[in-house]
Amino acid sequence: MKINLRNIIFTILGIIFLGVGVALTTKAGLGTNALDVLDEIIANKTGISFGRITFIAQILMIVFAFIFDRKTIGIGTLMSMFLTQFPIDFTYSLINRSDNFMINLLMVIIGVIIMAFGASLIIKGKLGMGTYEALTISIANRTNVRFVYVKYVLDSIFLILVIVFKGNIGVGTIITYLFLGRLIELFNNLLDRYLW
Repeated sequence: MKINLRNIIFTILGIIFLGVGVALTTKAGLGTNALDVLDEIIANKTGISFGRITFIAQILMIVFAFIFDRKTIGIGTLMSMFLTQFPIDFTYSLINRSDNFMINLLMVIIGVIIMAFGASLIIKGKLGMGTYEALTISIANRTNVRFVYVKYVLDSIFLILVIVFKGNIGVGTIITYLFLGRLIELFNNLLDRYLW
């Protein structure tokens, strides 16, 4: 992987946008993505902390991504793992949850758009993707199936597991499930067209 200033800037900006989007969707309180809900279920059932379960899940995704297509893993993957928490915490502390459902719904929609843009910037930074994106793209590259379809399959597996284990599914979970993959693909295409 070629490390240059532009790639570093895109990766860092992507991490910031991703963190802001995650904070917005979480603060809205209408449900988060199925993987996070599944991590929470596992944490509750095992007594292991949510943060530790999330970290273990990220390590497992890196291992599988490495097996399928090691080119998706790089310094950007590690940066995503360890730096995303800062913009999440900072943004989360600035925002107040509203009692108005429509305002919270708007926060989820804006958050999903911002997350997708951030994930695309990390991907286009070419220093290695976030753990979930690395897994998804590595499977897509190996199978020659479009990114969005692989993401839907993985998200569906996690969503089914959440339903089986009676996890909390909200409007935010459904919006993330339906639109995040398509938005990442849309932003990837836009970035390819206008910046590369």
